[in-house]
Amino acid sequence: MFEIAAKRSFQLPEDGVERLAEHERGLLIDLLLQEFSATGLGSDDEPNQRGVGIEEIIDVVGSMADQSRASSD
Repeated sequence: MFEIAAKRSFQLPEDGVERLAEHERGLLIDLLLQEFSATGLGSDDEPNQRGVGIEEIIDVVGSMADQSRASSD
Protein backbone atom coordinates (compact mmCIF):
# COMPACT_ATOMS: atom_id res chain seq x y z
CA MET A 1 0.00 0.00 0.00
CA PHE A 2 2.85 2.40 0.79
CA GLU A 3 4.36 1.83 -2.66
CA ILE A 4 1.02 2.58 -4.34
CA ALA A 5 0.44 5.67 -2.21
CA ALA A 6 3.93 7.00 -2.95
CA LYS A 7 3.54 6.25 -6.67
CA ARG A 8 0.34 8.29 -6.67
CA SER A 9 1.76 11.09 -4.43
CA PHE A 10 -0.47 10.27 -1.46
CA GLN A 11 1.13 10.74 1.96
CA LEU A 12 0.19 8.01 4.42
CA PRO A 13 0.56 8.76 8.14
CA GLU A 14 3.43 6.88 9.79
CA ASP A 15 1.14 5.72 12.60
CA GLY A 16 -1.28 3.93 10.26
CA VAL A 17 -4.19 4.45 7.92
CA GLU A 18 -6.65 4.38 10.81
CA ARG A 19 -5.47 7.95 11.49
CA LEU A 20 -6.78 9.13 8.12
CA ALA A 21 -9.89 11.26 8.06
CA GLU A 22 -12.89 9.78 6.26
CA HIS A 23 -12.37 11.88 3.12
CA GLU A 24 -8.69 10.85 3.05
CA ARG A 25 -9.70 7.19 3.24
CA GLY A 26 -12.00 7.80 0.28
CA LEU A 27 -9.11 9.33 -1.65
CA LEU A 28 -6.92 6.37 -0.76
CA ILE A 29 -9.56 3.92 -1.98
CA ASP A 30 -9.83 5.90 -5.24
CA LEU A 31 -6.05 5.66 -5.69
CA LEU A 32 -6.11 1.95 -4.97
CA LEU A 33 -8.90 1.47 -7.53
CA GLN A 34 -6.87 3.40 -10.11
CA GLU A 35 -3.87 1.17 -9.43
CA PHE A 36 -6.08 -1.93 -9.60
CA SER A 37 -7.36 -0.84 -13.02
CA ALA A 38 -3.84 -0.08 -14.24
CA THR A 39 -1.94 -3.10 -12.92
CA GLY A 40 -4.29 -5.51 -11.17
CA LEU A 41 -6.00 -7.28 -14.05
CA GLY A 42 -4.71 -10.04 -16.27
CA SER A 43 -5.31 -10.37 -19.99
CA ASP A 44 -8.54 -12.23 -19.17
CA ASP A 45 -9.78 -9.23 -17.12
CA GLU A 46 -9.60 -11.32 -13.94
CA PRO A 47 -7.56 -10.05 -10.98
CA ASN A 48 -3.93 -11.10 -11.11
CA GLN A 49 -1.85 -11.63 -7.96
CA ARG A 50 -1.29 -7.89 -7.55
CA GLY A 51 -4.97 -7.24 -8.12
CA VAL A 52 -5.99 -9.70 -5.42
CA GLY A 53 -3.64 -7.94 -2.99
CA ILE A 54 -5.05 -4.53 -3.91
CA GLU A 55 -8.60 -5.84 -3.44
CA GLU A 56 -7.66 -7.02 0.05
CA ILE A 57 -6.24 -3.60 0.94
CA ILE A 58 -9.37 -1.88 -0.39
CA ASP A 59 -11.49 -4.15 1.79
CA VAL A 60 -9.46 -3.27 4.91
CA VAL A 61 -9.51 0.48 4.24
CA GLY A 62 -13.21 0.33 3.37
CA SER A 63 -14.06 -1.52 6.59
CA MET A 64 -12.16 1.14 8.57
CA ALA A 65 -14.29 3.81 6.91
CA ASP A 66 -17.45 1.84 7.73
CA GLN A 67 -16.39 1.43 11.37
CA SER A 68 -15.56 5.12 11.61
CA ARG A 69 -19.00 6.07 10.27
CA ALA A 70 -20.76 3.63 12.62
CA SER A 71 -18.95 4.97 15.68
CA SER A 72 -19.79 8.58 14.80
CA ASP A 73 -23.53 7.82 14.43
